[in-house]
Amino acid sequence: MASFERFDDMCDLRLKPKILRNLLSDYVPNEKQPLVNFQSLSKVVSTVSTHKLLSEDQKLHAKSKSAVDEWVERLLALVSSDMPDKSWVGIVLIGVTCQECSSDRFFSSYSVWFNSLLSHVKNPESSRIVRVASCTSISDLLTRLSRFSNTKKDAVSHAAKVILPVIKLLEEDSSEALWEGIVNLMSTIVILFPAAFHSSYDTVEEAIASKIFSAKTSCSLLKKLAHFLALLPKANKGETASWCLMMQKLLISINVHLDNFFQGLEEETTGKKAIQRLAPPGKDAPLPLGGQNGSLDDAAWNSEQLIVLRVSALMYSCSVMLTSSYKCKLNIPVASLVSLVERVLAVNGSLPKAMSPFMTGIQQELVCAELPTLHSSALELLRATIKSIRSQLLPYAASVVRLVSSYFKKCLLPELRIKLYTITKTLLKSMGLGMAMQLANEVVSNASVDLDTKTVEGSDVVSSTNPRAAVKAGSKKRKHSTNTGVESENAAFEVGIPHNHSSSPISLKIAALEALETLLTTGGALRSDSWRDRVDKLLMMTARNACEGRWANAETYHYLPNKSTADLVEFQVAALRAFLASLVSPSRARPVYLAEGLELFQTGKSEGEMKVAGFCAHALMSLEVVIHPRALPLEGLPSLSDQFPESNSLASLKHNTPNLNNGDNLFKEWTANVDVPSNNEILRNVDSISPLQEAKRLKRGNDFATVDSLSGQDHTDLVGSENVQQADVNKKVPESPKESLGHVSERDDMAPEEVYREGVSETQEGEGLAVKDSIMEEAVVVKKRESLDESDDDSIPSLKADDYLSSDSDIES
Repeated sequence: MASFERFDDMCDLRLKPKILRNLLSDYVPNEKQPLVNFQSLSKVVSTVSTHKLLSEDQKLHAKSKSAVDEWVERLLALVSSDMPDKSWVGIVLIGVTCQECSSDRFFSSYSVWFNSLLSHVKNPESSRIVRVASCTSISDLLTRLSRFSNTKKDAVSHAAKVILPVIKLLEEDSSEALWEGIVNLMSTIVILFPAAFHSSYDTVEEAIASKIFSAKTSCSLLKKLAHFLALLPKANKGETASWCLMMQKLLISINVHLDNFFQGLEEETTGKKAIQRLAPPGKDAPLPLGGQNGSLDDAAWNSEQLIVLRVSALMYSCSVMLTSSYKCKLNIPVASLVSLVERVLAVNGSLPKAMSPFMTGIQQELVCAELPTLHSSALELLRATIKSIRSQLLPYAASVVRLVSSYFKKCLLPELRIKLYTITKTLLKSMGLGMAMQLANEVVSNASVDLDTKTVEGSDVVSSTNPRAAVKAGSKKRKHSTNTGVESENAAFEVGIPHNHSSSPISLKIAALEALETLLTTGGALRSDSWRDRVDKLLMMTARNACEGRWANAETYHYLPNKSTADLVEFQVAALRAFLASLVSPSRARPVYLAEGLELFQTGKSEGEMKVAGFCAHALMSLEVVIHPRALPLEGLPSLSDQFPESNSLASLKHNTPNLNNGDNLFKEWTANVDVPSNNEILRNVDSISPLQEAKRLKRGNDFATVDSLSGQDHTDLVGSENVQQADVNKKVPESPKESLGHVSERDDMAPEEVYREGVSETQEGEGLAVKDSIMEEAVVVKKRESLDESDDDSIPSLKADDYLSSDSDIES
């Protein structure tokens, strides 16, 4: 009746043993069954991982354990099989089992599994595919074993057993797939169990160096070998000394190769000076990596391409060493690294006059073909050097700035300019404001060229909201062309690309935008008029041209098969991000292009692609502090009401405070809470003002009186305080209400556009009543105020330092 058993759902634990047994019977062969389909192995692996079939749940311990026992027994039988295909299947699934099985199962069985896998690595009769699979599964086993803290010694012992056999395979076998599996396995060991290399450090270094300098090594494998070589110093007991020695060997090997590659393109003494700089004081320089000449054979020495590949791999190894983490302090040879980069970037393929007779045109052609790759590796090394020491680069900052600035002027290839912008960003982030002062003009001038708004790539067609109309217009123009014959028939017509196609690629434009964004982030506080205005205008125009009328979506770019929508989306996001940095970065005045930015972000939020729309929403939220710098929520001030429960603090007046986020209703909400007093009330209040109150009013000034008037408690305080301040100043009857209120507009500079339509003034003569007469002459009642649309920041007058509110800075911000 087991076949009629029902399950709760797909997560029912009773399903796991049954699914595992079904996989064994349907897809995993036994000793007698042949392997029908290798592709079925991927289904087995995905099913085991998805359903966690090897986890052995405690609720169904007996059934789960018996099913996993059958699984392990079948795999061990396949591993020991004489047939390579079945053995390969068993080894691959053993690696999966190491990752997925329970902790108890792994801890009790890992030694048996390890010995079974290692036997195939040592067996010379094993096929290559079996050995490659064995290296991969041993790597999975050691990775899982590293999680057990109580098996560290045993794990190091097991890892050490692998090193010599795989090094022997590396030297004897010529299969690149096997080399790659061995390098991956040794990289796992040097990261997890570096102590396993203590007894075989020199042997491993020589073997890896021989493969790096071998003419048979591919470019992808070279990078993996160089990466492992950079990690190897972690395996030595003296980590600091081994790191420095390895760095010296790498730099010497690079300079030795460059001596041969740059022969005839630079002075002969350049290489010797570089190597002498690497030698310790009073000692000879160590041998280069791999021996006297780097183990290069004659064929490799005569091949410019092979030399560049090796040099690029060695530079990559140096970069990994610089950016990797170590437990001890390191002495980085910054001067040697910078001089090496400067040596490489100084060679651009041109021949000095004295060297022209010694180099043929073919040699120069081969060198020029490989120089971009070499320059790219040198720039990566410079960036890694900056990242590794950051602000400690200060003693060499002048050399780096001079190097970057000079190379910007002669660099034309987009790929190299992208790396230059990346280096510039790293310098700005590492060195801060001082570096921004040095590189600002260089970054702005180069970015202005790369962000030429007149020739945006792919903008001819998508500049209108109807791309179909643009394509039709182009077709119509060709139809009425005056050219005839073969010339007009074969005329080149590329949709979306101008005829004088000299615009920068999108990746370069993105790099330039990111560099400008970083410059504004780190150096915006400089408020330099020499470049800030240019940058603000450039970023506004770039963002507008990138987005306006052609928001990236599938319909817009359906007619541009040569243009990826993802690239345009990334460009738009980069342009908008840089534009946002321009708006929020510190400046002498409010952002000039704030209105354009708000319109652009609002449109992008509603019409742009999802990624663009998300960023536009974030930008609008970030610009709130620029649009309403003083409109902060008053609910976040509970301490004020606790400290002054009976006072007229802003926390207690929040129910009467107008909504500052809506400028259109600001006037109505203010005037709705203000009652206009009559002349008799003014006279009575003037009589009740004591000298002490007048002194306090005079000290507080008009700003605080205006805040009091918002409470709606005593509106005559406003009139009294204003007129006390003018009592001894002016006794002449004003000719007009506007003229009489001149002092009000001067003090309330936050609202320059206010117009007062009605005023009340009365004059009296008499001795001993000068104060009262002046108050009556200057008394004004405000019936109505103009809209505040044209005012930027007149929401609430600022509180003075002498006021009793202790948190006025929070309100004014």
